[in-house]
Amino acid sequence: MRRPALALAILCVATGCAVNLSEARPARVLRGGEFQLAEINNVVAPLGAIDDTITTAEPLVQGARAKTLTQAQARDLAGRATAISLAGPGYGAHFDVSLGLGYRIDSSFRFGNGIYALSLRRGIDWDTWHAALGVRGGYNSGTSVIPYLNDLNSYVEITDTTRWDLQAFAQLGREFREWGRLWLGVKAMRSLFTLTVDASELGLGREVIDDALDYLGGNIGFALGYRYVYFVAELSVLRASGHIAAFGAERSLEGTTVAPSWGILGHW
Repeated sequence: MRRPALALAILCVATGCAVNLSEARPARVLRGGEFQLAEINNVVAPLGAIDDTITTAEPLVQGARAKTLTQAQARDLAGRATAISLAGPGYGAHFDVSLGLGYRIDSSFRFGNGIYALSLRRGIDWDTWHAALGVRGGYNSGTSVIPYLNDLNSYVEITDTTRWDLQAFAQLGREFREWGRLWLGVKAMRSLFTLTVDASELGLGREVIDDALDYLGGNIGFALGYRYVYFVAELSVLRASGHIAAFGAERSLEGTTVAPSWGILGHW
């Protein structure tokens, strides 16, 4: 990726696009009174339309610097920046605080990098195998763990970003005594977003966009440790679908999102 295109990718970090995709926890639902605390790191790497949006942006960024963009090119650049802020590459970290409620139900509160989410799971247990069905509602304020990156893009400013993520997921996993956990899962998510795009530097003014983005896919993960502390790693692969219209130009959000996660989980 060349430098001007990288400047556009940086914009997505500035708007907090570490999307709330990972589970990064074993499939067994916590028993009543059990407690887990996890710190999870996430990377989001989109492929498809968003990848093309970034890698082909160089002529537009150079034109903006030279002030030679036509109106159509300015709208194209503003649309690209908006699409990247919603579904582009990014990273983030969050904490999960989980508690067993009894009756094979547990809850988890997720916070960090501007994300606040609450989930409930209902479990099914066999001998060494476990399954869970769950739902999660999350709010993403669009903030960044590195605030000064908000000033790096001087052509298109994305502000007042909010996202509501509504998820349904299922997990199946196995426990290996006290040292290992393995799980796989499927997930569907609808992300409802509102943001303000300020393209005044391109002569386009400001526009408020209110739309939705859908994800569907799965994940596989493992935990290795002993009794109380585990290293956790997970790989999520989801298909993103959706479109946005900004300043009269439509931009696709279609593509595959690869999202590895890793961290430390404590269990008591």
